Amino acid sequence: MTKLRERNPMRKALFVTLLFFFTSSGFGQDVPRTLYVLNGLGRSLSKMALETTHIENDVHVVGNVPNRIYTKGRNIYVVNSTPPGITVIDGQSQEILGTINLPEGSNPYDMAFAGTELAYVTLLLANSIAVVDLQTREILQTIDVGSAPQGILVVDNTAYVANSGGYPDYQPSTVSVIDIQTHQVTKTLDVPMNPQNLALAPDGKLHVVCTGNFADVTGKSVVIDPFGDADWTPLVVDTVDIGGSPGDIAITSEGIGYLAAYGDGSNGFLYRYDTAAGEVTNDATNPIKVGSGAMALLFDAFGDHLYVNNFADDAVQQLDPQTGAVLNTLAVGDGPQHMAILESIMTSDPWADAVVMFSAGPGAGLGQNFFPDNVLGPPDPDPAISAVNPSAKPQELLSLGHGGEIVLEFTDNYITDGKGIDFTVFENAFYLGGDPSQPFIEAAIVAVSQEGENWVEFPYDTTDFSGLAGLTPTKDTQNPLDPTVSGGDGFDLAEVGLSFARYVKLTDLGDIKSEGQWNGDFDLDAVVAINSVSGQPTDVQHYKNTQPKRFFLHQNYPNPFNSSTTIEFSVERAGRIEINIYNDTGQWIRTLVNQTYTPGRHRIQWHGKNDHSQNVASGIYFYEIKVANQRQFRPLTLLR
Repeated sequence: MTKLRERNPMRKALFVTLLFFFTSSGFGQDVPRTLYVLNGLGRSLSKMALETTHIENDVHVVGNVPNRIYTKGRNIYVVNSTPPGITVIDGQSQEILGTINLPEGSNPYDMAFAGTELAYVTLLLANSIAVVDLQTREILQTIDVGSAPQGILVVDNTAYVANSGGYPDYQPSTVSVIDIQTHQVTKTLDVPMNPQNLALAPDGKLHVVCTGNFADVTGKSVVIDPFGDADWTPLVVDTVDIGGSPGDIAITSEGIGYLAAYGDGSNGFLYRYDTAAGEVTNDATNPIKVGSGAMALLFDAFGDHLYVNNFADDAVQQLDPQTGAVLNTLAVGDGPQHMAILESIMTSDPWADAVVMFSAGPGAGLGQNFFPDNVLGPPDPDPAISAVNPSAKPQELLSLGHGGEIVLEFTDNYITDGKGIDFTVFENAFYLGGDPSQPFIEAAIVAVSQEGENWVEFPYDTTDFSGLAGLTPTKDTQNPLDPTVSGGDGFDLAEVGLSFARYVKLTDLGDIKSEGQWNGDFDLDAVVAINSVSGQPTDVQHYKNTQPKRFFLHQNYPNPFNSSTTIEFSVERAGRIEINIYNDTGQWIRTLVNQTYTPGRHRIQWHGKNDHSQNVASGIYFYEIKVANQRQFRPLTLLR
C-alpha cells in the first residue's frame, strides 16, 4: 500500500480529513525480542535473542567510530562519529538500508526519535542538533543548543539535551529544553559539571548524570521537574551527590536509579539511589562492582532486567534490578559500549496494521507528530500504567478531538467471531482516586466493517455508556491479549451479527456533558484482535442478523453539510421516537421528530434551521435520539 506523507498533518480546523495508508506487515520469518550490542572497538554489532540468550557476534560492520545504537519499529540505527552519519539496518532482513549523512567534523554523538519520521541527533562539535527526516534521510534543519551536546532524551513533546560544556573545562554545563513540535529551544537550565546522559523516573521527573571533571569535581545526579517552575516549565529541583565519575544512568520501573562508572581497571562501578526519595544506597564509597569498564546501562521493563556493558571485558552483564547483583555474564564483541532492544517482529500479528482514514475534530493535537505509529501495535507497554495511572504519552496516544473519527484496518489478519470478546480497544481512561465508581470517561462509538464501505455499529447507551469504548482503563500492560486481565473495552462480533471484520471505526462521542464535567475527547492507544485468522477472507460474508438488537442512530450524510443533511435511525420495535438538535454547548436547537415509528430503518432531514425556522451558524452540532428512557448522540458539522 502507499503511504501519503504530509509535513504538518494536523490542522486546528473543523474536521480536517486526512488519508493515511501505513502497513506493518513484513516479509521473511518472525524475529524474537533481541538485544543488540554496539561494539566500539570492533566496529560491529552483536545480537542476543532475549528468550534463549543465544549470541551472535560481528553481525554487522558499522562506522569507524560508532557511538550509540537505537531501534524503532523494525529498523536499527547506529550513530557514528566517523564517518559522521547514521547506519540504518533492517532488523528482520538484516540488510543495511543505507546511511544518513551528517555534517563533516560535527562528531554526531547521540540521537532520539522526535516523531514518526523525525530524529534529533546531537552534534558534539557543532554545538547543535540536527533534525533528520528518517524517510528521506535528509537534514531538515539544525537547532543551536549549548556547548558540546551529548546525551538527549525526548519525553512527550519535549527534548532535553545534555550540553557537557566540552573538554577540558566543561563550561558552561547546561540542559537545553526543546519543543519538538516547533523545533525551538524554550529554556536552558544550569546544571553541575559535565552532564552526559538522562533518564526518566516513574514519577515523571528527569534525572541527569553529571560526571564532573574526572578529578576534583565528582559525579552528581540532577533532578528536573518538567513542570516545576512557576510558569509550568522545567526546573532543577534537586541534586544527588554520588561521587566518582559516572557516565550513564538507567532507572527501573520501581524508581531505582543506577549510574555506571568505568572503574579502576579491575572492576567497573555501579552507584544506586532511590529516585523518589533521593536516598543513596551505593555511592563512590561503596559501589556495586561489576565487570571492568562499565559503560552503558539498559533497563528492560518487559523482562525486568538491567544490563551493563563492560567495555574492557568484552562482555554484557545481566543484573537483578532490585539489588544490582550479577545474574549472568555474556561474551560479546570487542569493546561493547551501548545497547538497544529490538522488539519482536511478526509477519502476522494481532494488532491493527493500518490507518485508512482519520478525521480530526476540534481539540485534536496530542500525538500528531507520532501518528500513525502511536495507534498501531501494542498499547503503552510501561508497566507503571494502571487503572489509576493512565498513559499520557503522545508517542502512544492519538487524540481524535471533539467528534473526530478514525478507521483502522487489519491487513495481515482479520477479526473473527470466536468465544467471548473478539477485539479490545485501549484508551487512557482511568479511575479517579482509584474508585471504579468514578471513571474518567472519554467515550467513542465503535463500528466494524468487512470491506470498509458498509458499517455496523455496536449498540450503546448514553445513560450508562455501555457499548462504548473509552470506559475501562488499561489494567495490565504485559498481557494485552488476555481480556480477563488487560482492561480496555472488549467487543463481540456476535452482538452485531458479523462472523468477521477487517475494519474498526472509532468516533468520539462528542461532549455535551453526557460523559461528565471533567471528561474529554477519545485518545486512542491500540486495537487488538483477540480472535483472528491470518491472511484475508476471500469473500464478504452476509451478516448473521441484519436487524439491530436495539435502536441505532447512524452517522448523518453528507457530513460536513451546507444546505441539508440526512439522518438515519433504526428501531427494533414500534415506539415513540424523538430526535433533537443541540449546539456544542448543549443548548437545545430544534426537535426534528416526536412521533411513533414502525420497526426498521428510517430517514429524516435537517436543513440547518432552529425551531423558529431560522438558519443557525456554522459549527459543531449534536443530534440525539430518545427511545423510552434511552438516548444516543452523534456529532455533525454545518458549514455555511
